[in-house]
Amino acid sequence: MADDYTPPALRASVACVACNKKKVRCTYDENSHKCRNCLRHRWPCFQRQPKRRGRHPGSGSRRDNRPERRNGTAPTGIQSSPLSESRQEATPPITWSDNTAETLEELSSWSFPGSTKENTNPYTSVTADCGFMERNDYFRDADSIHDVSLQIPPAEIPTGDDAQLLRMQRAFDMPPRAVRDSLIDIFMNRCAPWMPIVERSWLQETGSNRPSILLLQSVFLAASRVTSAPAVTAYATSHEFYRRAKALFWSGWEKNPLTVIAAVCILHWYNPECPEHVSTNTSGFWRYVGVGLAHQIGLQKEPVSPDGRALRRRLWWSLFARDCLISAGQGRPLAVNLGDCELKPPCMEDFRGSSHRPELFIAYVEICSILGHLTQCCRRDSLTRRTRQSVCRSLQRWIQGLPQSLRLFADSGLQEGDDLGKKHVLLPYDFEARQLHVPYFICLIILCRAPSPQHPPSATAILASSHIVAIFEDFLARNELQFLGSIFTFYLLAAGLGLLSCRRVPVLWSKAAANMGTLYASLEQLAKRWPSAMAPLRVLRNISPETGGASSTSPQVPKLADDHIPFFNTLGPGLTWAWEEFMPQEPHVQESYRSNIGDHGHSSSVDVTALASTRAEQTTSFPMDTTADSLLVPPLGDFTGMNYHQGAADDGLPQLQYEGIGDWLLNDFDVFGELTF
Repeated sequence: MADDYTPPALRASVACVACNKKKVRCTYDENSHKCRNCLRHRWPCFQRQPKRRGRHPGSGSRRDNRPERRNGTAPTGIQSSPLSESRQEATPPITWSDNTAETLEELSSWSFPGSTKENTNPYTSVTADCGFMERNDYFRDADSIHDVSLQIPPAEIPTGDDAQLLRMQRAFDMPPRAVRDSLIDIFMNRCAPWMPIVERSWLQETGSNRPSILLLQSVFLAASRVTSAPAVTAYATSHEFYRRAKALFWSGWEKNPLTVIAAVCILHWYNPECPEHVSTNTSGFWRYVGVGLAHQIGLQKEPVSPDGRALRRRLWWSLFARDCLISAGQGRPLAVNLGDCELKPPCMEDFRGSSHRPELFIAYVEICSILGHLTQCCRRDSLTRRTRQSVCRSLQRWIQGLPQSLRLFADSGLQEGDDLGKKHVLLPYDFEARQLHVPYFICLIILCRAPSPQHPPSATAILASSHIVAIFEDFLARNELQFLGSIFTFYLLAAGLGLLSCRRVPVLWSKAAANMGTLYASLEQLAKRWPSAMAPLRVLRNISPETGGASSTSPQVPKLADDHIPFFNTLGPGLTWAWEEFMPQEPHVQESYRSNIGDHGHSSSVDVTALASTRAEQTTSFPMDTTADSLLVPPLGDFTGMNYHQGAADDGLPQLQYEGIGDWLLNDFDVFGELTF
């Protein structure tokens, strides 16, 4: 009958990518946005870009040649491409099921809707902007390179065996509603401030949003590492969440590369083993995986399209900050070379409409960059005089440029001639602000430490260490150590080494000895979650008592160099005992260094390597660094307008062994004599 007539399948004028690779006929139904082959094999159906010169994408597409419909109405205007139309399809919400009898077809149907006006989750669809980079992107002035003749294997599609393995790993299991909401709240409050790559709405299922199962399992893992809620531990352990996320990652279930990179970045929170153990489950391993995937999609390059630009920046700089911290804690090379990065630094505009604190993340990335590259210079024996001066300026600019909401002290409103210590008052407790200052003080400890055991202890390093101890006292009093990451074990080790230098000065050691108890208690608490805290605790406890003996019967208390006063001029008394011991109280001393402060808030003539001859008796100054300038790696206090050149390797550099947390710091920080174990 005429009414039962079905028109034949229409053949596309330009075959889609999948059909072109398979060399098969590309046909589609009249009301379908995907060809029959892609629908049958569940492939993504993308329009192939024509390779003929002078032909523009979209011209002569199969949408333009579509015949009139049966109702007699012809399409008006130029139709959109299959990709744009596929993004407008709506997928009904699907409830996560615990039924292990689900077929592969049901599991594979967990595709995510595309970007619509109602759906602003960038992790729910594979777009052209987040696809893998072509070689054309690396050759700007060359002709287009087309690899059509190369046989590119199709993307692996999970089979029934893969789905069965994932079900055996319980990869598709979702916690009960109360546990799920609790884990999401914990992640957003404790983890997301340091990697603002996920919004709360992206993790909640709505009519237009279908969250990624890989992203959800990664979030549950990170949250389980920083909580002791009985309901969470009764449902699943961190190890179980990790196995689910890892199984989904290695199976290739998630096809959106941005989602995969975000999940890998969040997996850094697992870190169950010490760095001296070879493992594929630690943050040191996953950072290389994340950076490698980021390079594949060109995440380090400034995107041309404004769509998704903010998320790409936040994701890249989150990876970079993690890379710097892991390098500092484990003494291993950086995975990211900013000389290859064209992406602009994070800015306030990247957080438009976000619930995160943009000023916190911007300051966090900058201080992590300074710490990471300062570590690289120390490991390579390339901490030249010029590098020290640059790091000093970067640190001063960072501490003085912090917004008021992130500072530890506020101005008291006193006049310029008043006491330096009375100009600032301690602000109310802010958990994130105190965490943010810890890597800053670590940079001061590493940069200003005594160069050899023959030198007196550094007043700057002791003052910075005492501030870290005071911050951890607040953490202990509020039972918030459980919310800290594993890098804080390295921070405690560096602070402990700085305080132990006081043992050669009995006057200082009488006040600093009590601080060591705080460090021991903090490491013991962290060791319950992070096994890497055991080695620093053992090192600090097993330093021989004889090594702390004074070099003379009445050693002199070290003085804080005038060049180092700007490091602390935004701080004040009331937080640590060392403030009254080292900071000058006379107003004229304050004027002596304020005159050297430039327009950007840092010393315009900082020289921490060669002090005046009148201060020769103060041996806290650094000796002249004769390292070749070709080994110079500038610190990253500023992001814009910098080119980084790597010098040739020096065969005379010592071969550092990768062992425990802060092992490189112990080798380079031996100011106490021999360590006994």
